[in-house]
Amino acid sequence: MPPPPAVAAPAPRPAAPARTAARAPATDVPAGGYLVQVSSQKSEADARSSFRTLQGKFPNQLGDRQPIIRRADLGEKGVFYRAQIGPFGSVDEASKLCSELKAAGGQCVVSKN
Repeated sequence: MPPPPAVAAPAPRPAAPARTAARAPATDVPAGGYLVQVSSQKSEADARSSFRTLQGKFPNQLGDRQPIIRRADLGEKGVFYRAQIGPFGSVDEASKLCSELKAAGGQCVVSKN
């Protein structure tokens, strides 16, 4: 009687790629310090667009700054995306920029990061 046909062993599976810790979104900032919120919108795209508009309107205060866009879930009110700048090392630094922005006709809120 002939020997049974040889069954090929399954090919070895390639090693799974090493998992790395999830990276924080580029819009996150280190803990600590203070932020100046200049806009809050219903979508991230609207928050970015609003910030660009404000940069054009207030170039002396916002012209060279990059926005920090943060998602804020306000429960029944919904989700908003806050356009913020900072972080500032002290409340005085953040308040100074916010005061300058208000004097130029803008609106802002200082918050602890």
